[in-house]
Amino acid sequence: MHSQRTFSRCFSRNRVQFARHVPHCRPAAVPLPAIAATTSASNASVFYYSKLEIETQPVVPSLPLCAGDPAGIALVDITPQIKQQVKQLGVSEGFVNILSRHTTTAIAINESETRLLDDIRQFLRKLAPPSDPYLHNDLHLREAPEGWPGGWQAWAAQEPENAHSHLLSMVLGNSETVPVTKGDLALGTWQSVMLVELDGPRTRTVGIQVIGQTSH
Repeated sequence: MHSQRTFSRCFSRNRVQFARHVPHCRPAAVPLPAIAATTSASNASVFYYSKLEIETQPVVPSLPLCAGDPAGIALVDITPQIKQQVKQLGVSEGFVNILSRHTTTAIAINESETRLLDDIRQFLRKLAPPSDPYLHNDLHLREAPEGWPGGWQAWAAQEPENAHSHLLSMVLGNSETVPVTKGDLALGTWQSVMLVELDGPRTRTVGIQVIGQTSH
């Protein structure tokens, strides 16, 4: 008990002395980070979504592995359209979300070089060969969507056997996010944003959402 009382008196005395040195015992005000200064009357926030419509082209017939394939694979460089959108909106710092709005397309970032694109097409066809057996392609075992005009026959007549395209879409992914800094996409020297057509040619839609700050 004596030691506890002694400790309490010492602690109380030290606490009083500490309080004299730090009168309010509150942390000093910390300056706001420099990034907060970017939000001012001369800056505006941008949240803009648009849709880019693309007509994917047939696969080049001279490619032996792709010749005659009705569900061709093609890669379309959409970087210029994205850059134009950022420029028109005047965004200086932020990011862009790019989304493929289909289950048989994908979005990828890589080098848009002609012979490399041929390599990618051939690699993807080997990864999921269209001629392999897939349950999704057994149309006679599937039901038409409810309320389909003309019933099952009409649905089956237009439904492609494209399970390989769905699988490749899942492997590659449907979206990418690219930073924007100093008004431009922060891509590497050889990087391009590409729509990967896996079951074309078709008319495709890509969603582009630009988020950031303008500077004037």
